[in-house]
Amino acid sequence: MRFIKLFFLSVVILFLVMTAISLLFPSHLRMSRAVDIMGNKDTVFNNINDFKKWNLWNDFIINAPLTNKTISTPSFGSAAFIASDQLKIIIGKSSADSIITSWNQKNGKHFTGGYNLFELRPGTITVQFYFDFYFRWYPWEKFSSLLYEREIGTVMEVSLNKLKDISENSK
Repeated sequence: MRFIKLFFLSVVILFLVMTAISLLFPSHLRMSRAVDIMGNKDTVFNNINDFKKWNLWNDFIINAPLTNKTISTPSFGSAAFIASDQLKIIIGKSSADSIITSWNQKNGKHFTGGYNLFELRPGTITVQFYFDFYFRWYPWEKFSSLLYEREIGTVMEVSLNKLKDISENSK
C-alpha cells in the first residue's frame, strides 16, 4: 500500500512540475520563413493567391493525404477556399502585399497563417510565409510546440523554394 501511495504522489508531483515548467513557454508561437524571388511581384502574388496554383508549389497540399479535395470558384482572393475531409484553408484577406489564411483541421485544431510580400529592391520580391499558433495551458500542448519547428518549418522552406522556382521560371 505504501508503494501505491508513493507512486501516485510521484505522478502528481511530476505533473505539477511539468505544468510549472510549461508555464514558462509562450502561449503564442509565430513560425516564419522567407525567400527572395527574382521576378515580377504580380506573378508571385498570383501564384500565392490562387489555390489552383498551390498544387504546383505548396507541400502542405502536394504531400498531404487529402481526400475529397475541392477548390472554390473562384479559386483566388478573399473567401476562396480549398477543402478536404481533413483540412479546410480559407483566404480571409487578400491585398497586394499580404494574404491571410485560416487553417481548420478536422481534429479541431485551428491556426492562422499568411504571406507577406516585400519589394525592397527593384526586381526582388521577399516572400514571408508564417503560421501563428496559440496554445492553452496544457503541458502537452506547450511541449509539442518544440516539435513544430522541425516538422512544419521544413515543409515551409520546401514550399517557398518551389514557389521561387515556378515564379522565376514563368517569365
